[in-house]
Amino acid sequence: MQPPPQAPPGSSGPPVHAHPQYQQPHYPAHQPYWQPMAVPAPSIDGFHIVQPRLKPIPSGPAIGSLVAGIGAILGAGPGLISAAFNPWAGLTFFMFAGLFGIGSLALAVYARRQIRASRGGVSGGGVATTGLVLGIVACSLAALTGLIALAGS
Repeated sequence: MQPPPQAPPGSSGPPVHAHPQYQQPHYPAHQPYWQPMAVPAPSIDGFHIVQPRLKPIPSGPAIGSLVAGIGAILGAGPGLISAAFNPWAGLTFFMFAGLFGIGSLALAVYARRQIRASRGGVSGGGVATTGLVLGIVACSLAALTGLIALAGS
């Protein structure tokens, strides 16, 4: 047992920060704080209780990338059909699908970097990959729509 902390001169009690309840827990340097840590407890056969610190949070940019990719695909579909009949409508859909497709690509790349840098604290790698693929497909369809609209004019 440790002796109680000594009060600084001129004060009436022990310092607040010296109380063990107010001290920060010390985590090993190689283990992120959101990973489970063994808690010492009486156990059978030497097993310990594991208490997870935090669940990974979903990545917002990954979800935004998926939504922008779906919007770009939905804009590129009618653009392919209308570009053959009305080049101006085709160019309008080309711009819509192109902007949303590029936005989906940018958000997916940012989300993948965020997820990789968090080392397990942020989830959504599959959602970011899906947004990346949808953005690539949407940009391809937008380019095709633009070519059809330019050829028709």
